[in-house]
Amino acid sequence: MARIEDNKRRSSDTDEQGVSIRPPPKKRFMTQQSSNDDQEEDTEELADIFKEPLEAFRKEAIIRQWKDYMRSANRWKKYVEQAEANNLRNEESLRLWEDSFKKLQVFLSNVIQDGMSSLGEALAMNIDKGGLDIILDEEWATNLTPTMLNAYRKKEFVDLTISKLNHLVETWINRREQIITGFDSVFENDSLKDTQQEHKQVLTHWVNGQRSLQEIKTQLKSKNFKLLMLKEEYRLLNKQLTASENNIQQAQLDLEKMENKKFVSEDVKMDIENDNKNINHGGVPVEGSVATYNNQAMSQDPLFHIQQMLNQKLHEIEMIKEDRIALKQQIARLEMDLICVPESRIYKAMMCRQLFQTRTYQKDKCNHLSDICHDLQMNVEDLSSNRRRFIRDLDYEQVSHFKDMESQLRKLDTDLTRIRGQRDALQMNLEERKASIDVGKASIAELKTVADARKERVSYLETELLRLQKKMAAKTGVKGYYELVSNSSGKEPLLAPLESELKSIEEKVQEYKDKICNALPQEEVESELKQLSQVKEIQLAATLFKEKYGLDPMLIDDEQSFELTLRDRIERETSIILEVNEKLSALQAMEKQLLSEIESVAKAYGKLEEENVKKVQELAILEDEIIKLQAERVKYSQIFTALNKSKDAHAILANALNKQIEKQLAYIKQMTEREKNLTNQVTCLDRKLAISNSIYEVYKQKNDEVKLLLDELKEKALVSKVKITELQKSIFEKIRSIEESAHARLRLEESRELLKRKMGAVSKSERPAEAKLRKEREEYRVFTAKLQFM
Repeated sequence: MARIEDNKRRSSDTDEQGVSIRPPPKKRFMTQQSSNDDQEEDTEELADIFKEPLEAFRKEAIIRQWKDYMRSANRWKKYVEQAEANNLRNEESLRLWEDSFKKLQVFLSNVIQDGMSSLGEALAMNIDKGGLDIILDEEWATNLTPTMLNAYRKKEFVDLTISKLNHLVETWINRREQIITGFDSVFENDSLKDTQQEHKQVLTHWVNGQRSLQEIKTQLKSKNFKLLMLKEEYRLLNKQLTASENNIQQAQLDLEKMENKKFVSEDVKMDIENDNKNINHGGVPVEGSVATYNNQAMSQDPLFHIQQMLNQKLHEIEMIKEDRIALKQQIARLEMDLICVPESRIYKAMMCRQLFQTRTYQKDKCNHLSDICHDLQMNVEDLSSNRRRFIRDLDYEQVSHFKDMESQLRKLDTDLTRIRGQRDALQMNLEERKASIDVGKASIAELKTVADARKERVSYLETELLRLQKKMAAKTGVKGYYELVSNSSGKEPLLAPLESELKSIEEKVQEYKDKICNALPQEEVESELKQLSQVKEIQLAATLFKEKYGLDPMLIDDEQSFELTLRDRIERETSIILEVNEKLSALQAMEKQLLSEIESVAKAYGKLEEENVKKVQELAILEDEIIKLQAERVKYSQIFTALNKSKDAHAILANALNKQIEKQLAYIKQMTEREKNLTNQVTCLDRKLAISNSIYEVYKQKNDEVKLLLDELKEKALVSKVKITELQKSIFEKIRSIEESAHARLRLEESRELLKRKMGAVSKSERPAEAKLRKEREEYRVFTAKLQFM
């Protein structure tokens, strides 16, 4: 259609050139036939007939010029609007950069304050143990935990942490300096495109999906790890129980053997004492023989040797335990000294000095960047003022141009009176144009059919695109994302309202938390939070177990029934998987067939489109040829009529038209030069925009890396604090238990010495009390044996 209109314009220009040469028809004969009145009236009518088409043609030419001028004015308005929109976008981007720098400054100050407080107030920190399960399953924890444990055992924990922090701070400073170098080129840009925002939205959707997948994977890993740990603990407890039962049985057997031996030795002693009594009554002195017999019996008795060995070992164990208690107390004091370091010593440390220097350096950098932003704002304001001046100048030029055009219109109105003699030629042109319009209508109908076919093709491609999107969503395995894609009907899922609702809910939850923390004491809140976290972990474990195995863990009574149910479920799942695989193979075969059919249809459709394009091109060529022939016909007719005009009118009209053409050509040259300048400016701005986008992406990546590093440092600090507190608690508990056991052992030794003294006193005094002393001695031995086994 555009080519048809251009051809019509060319024909109209040729008409204008040919018609402008012709004076009113038959003017020569009017001078010769002035005698007769009838002839004069005929000539006037003929002149009016020829002048009417000329006036119509002149009006059409003026209207065309007016339309061209209006189009150029609309283009300039669009360019101005685009420039204003680009300026607004640049201002918004500057505001975003300022906000981001302020947030980074606040974040760095908070991190430095947390680090300073963690050195001197590790015990008073409120530790959040709710997220430790997720943190310990991450990659950095699995890699760094062995090194941290070895460093703590070697008493090099503080030095290692200081070196790591220094290294991380240095890397962050270097990255920050690299980021700052790209600001100048970014702020020099004047426009940003809508494609960047769409790209950001797609990136955010993709990042959210990846984060959700990673969270699910970490949760699965943590739950599997917990199950394995529980299984191993259960197995170890069973082993310990069996070992303890075996030890108890052996100890019982040993006690029975020892008691039997004691009874035998006691019987022998009683017999010997009875014999001694009989001998004493007989008056024979056998004290030496009895003593020698007792010494031989004691030397041959294995219990006596065992008792001596046990006494020696107990004495050695007590000495070792006393040394161990003293060493542990010294270790605890040293650790407390390391934790509770005074503030003066902290501020004199190299780490604090380095952090203070880095803080001042970053503060100066932020101030420098704020100054740059302020300068850029001033430059933007200057640009806006210059833009207003430019708009005013453009308005002034347009007003002056419109005034010139009005003067030209007046001149053209005066010239219209000279062109009324060319009506018949224009009528012929109108008839020829009607014929060309009919041909154009036929071509328009064919173009409509082509457009309808292309619309059908577009709709088919849209449906195919929706199908592919659903397929990709199904491959991801995320049910929520698949539902969003299926309900979006080809449009991008909008999450802005959901995000706003989530933010409002989070703010309400934070308000309620603050109220509860202010109303209740902090210790109760921490205890309740610990209990709630434990309950939630147990509930999550139960729900995951129920979702995975389809059984409630509270209802499991026997392991055999649980194993049978699991085996049945596994068999069902395997059968279902086989059925699904068969269905998938069938569907894949169907999909291959459909794809082959689609490819064949697409090839046929491409061939049809190529044929349609060829036919349309042939029709356009034919129309151009017809229009050229019509133009040639009009030219010949105009030349034939122009020969009947006078030379005077021809010269006048030629001069007037030449002047108008020269003015129009000059204006056209000016407009073309402006268009070239604007196109050059647009290309330069596009290049700058591409460079700024690349720099912005680099800065964004570096900013994300810095944030990740800071998050890792915070998590590591929290984990180290928790471990230190747990180790302190365990050490204090062990020290208390050891001291209590040592105190109890001392009391037992004192009671043992008292019993020995009693036995010595009783053996000297009376014989009937020996039975009681034996019983007490047996009970004491049983008690000591139990203590040794404990």
